[in-house]
Amino acid sequence: MNDSSTGTPGTLARGLDIVERVAAAPGTTVQRLAADLGLSRSAAYRIVGTLRERGYVVGETELRLGPAVVRLGLQALDGLDIHAVGPEHLRELVAETEETAFIAIFDEDQMCYVMQEEGPQVVKVVSKLGSRAPLHASGLGKAYLSGLPEAEAEALVGRIPLPGYTPTTLTTAPDLLADLAGIRDRGWALDDAEREPGVRCVAAPVRGAGDLPVAAISVAGPRDRIVAAQPSIVAAVLRTAARLSAALGAAPPTERT
Repeated sequence: MNDSSTGTPGTLARGLDIVERVAAAPGTTVQRLAADLGLSRSAAYRIVGTLRERGYVVGETELRLGPAVVRLGLQALDGLDIHAVGPEHLRELVAETEETAFIAIFDEDQMCYVMQEEGPQVVKVVSKLGSRAPLHASGLGKAYLSGLPEAEAEALVGRIPLPGYTPTTLTTAPDLLADLAGIRDRGWALDDAEREPGVRCVAAPVRGAGDLPVAAISVAGPRDRIVAAQPSIVAAVLRTAARLSAALGAAPPTERT
């Protein structure tokens, strides 16, 4: 927003700039804000005074975010819903890969398919919404497990059955945990015909506001076709997972600890 008479940022923009600076540097001062943002001290004091009155900042000499920011943040998080933002991201992923894309959530020690966008190919992989996939034998399940804290993932792996579905299914906890370590390092999971012969899947975790996984997203198709396009599919899945995670309130990967 600009003041039409001066072309300089308006008061609203200045106020938002101040809130963002206080968030990035708790304990900053009004004088520092004025210098950093190119404001006069009188303007900075006036805007900070209004923000303080409304509860967006607190403190007299050292400023910090106030309870109003927390309240708005919680209200915003309440409005974030993977069912609301997921379909758009799935459509974009299908447009990039020309293969069917899925979103599944963790439920009762399995992954439950909640969204699907079919690819344009005549021969393709589809799943019934509400159907379930095993954690250890699906890209979605392994992606979700990889996003959990390691101790939590190990405990979960230790309690779930690990039946074999195909010759490539991982049926022992050590093998599965070793695979999860590799997934954490590279950021994406691979199901190489581990549940359905001839089907290959690339998946990644979807994170929420606490940076823990809330779902997983994948692309699946006939094995030969996925193998041929795997580098571009991996890149598309990772980009989409990152965008969807951001839409759900997750911190950017570089800000995670």
